[in-house]
Amino acid sequence: MKERITLFSDAIFAIILTIMVIELPINLTSSGEIIIIDLISAIGIYFISFCFVAGIWFQTANAFNQVQKVRNQDLVVYLLLLFFLSLIPSTTKLLIEDTSVQTMLIYGILNLIIMLFLKRLIYSLTLQSTTNTKLKERYRKEQIIQGILTLFLRILLIIFSIYFIKVALIIYLIVPILSFLSNIVEHEEDRFVSTLDESEQVQYYQNRNKLWGNQMRRYSQLLREALKNSEPDRWQSIIKDWQHQIDQEIQLRKETMETSQEPRKIEYEIQQLQKQKERIERQKEQLIRRDGKNRENRKE
Repeated sequence: MKERITLFSDAIFAIILTIMVIELPINLTSSGEIIIIDLISAIGIYFISFCFVAGIWFQTANAFNQVQKVRNQDLVVYLLLLFFLSLIPSTTKLLIEDTSVQTMLIYGILNLIIMLFLKRLIYSLTLQSTTNTKLKERYRKEQIIQGILTLFLRILLIIFSIYFIKVALIIYLIVPILSFLSNIVEHEEDRFVSTLDESEQVQYYQNRNKLWGNQMRRYSQLLREALKNSEPDRWQSIIKDWQHQIDQEIQLRKETMETSQEPRKIEYEIQQLQKQKERIERQKEQLIRRDGKNRENRKE
């Protein structure tokens, strides 16, 4: 059933993008020459919608890959998402022909509705694919915050577009591009996390801020990794930072164990950290072997 749903939706996405480019207007002067400014403006608005639709396809494709079955409630949400998404070509055409407050409001409200259905679908599919209780709770909190922030920013953008149409168009152009790059980063991180066992996954998310230093460093490094054509030593820096962080935690506990009132508890924590370090070392060896096999396969 899932395969039929994805095939059906892929066809709809392809049709939506095709209709949008077919309906691009080509305005001519009285002498039969193409009005270049109008054409560039039309292509720019089409590009905004193209990035928006392509980003939604990328997110839904990744989400469906994580689950084995599609529940009825998720199917209903997805069909509603596709319905509203199929209106994008018409609203894009309206926006190209008459870039006014009214058409901007129609386009902005439709974008908001689509994003709400998308967030609901991704949230449900990701929770369904996550078995660890701690990871579920972490993801639930993150998505609630992201959902509220998305709703607030989208409503703010709709209000902003009433007064500053051209600037709002530029924002509508930037948002899907940034969203697409952000999705690539999250997908790249998910690929790494999927190679860990459940306990390591929990530890990774708990230590993620310490490992990366800050969110921008994490974003930029993961994006560079995702855009690389080759994979040798792909995750070595992450694992190295992780091991360094564990060593620091072990050293810190050793220093406080002598003065602590609960030395057995600290000793147990040190043992658990040592086991985690050993698991990471094994994971590092597996990644090295996998990268070696990938290089051999590429040579063949």
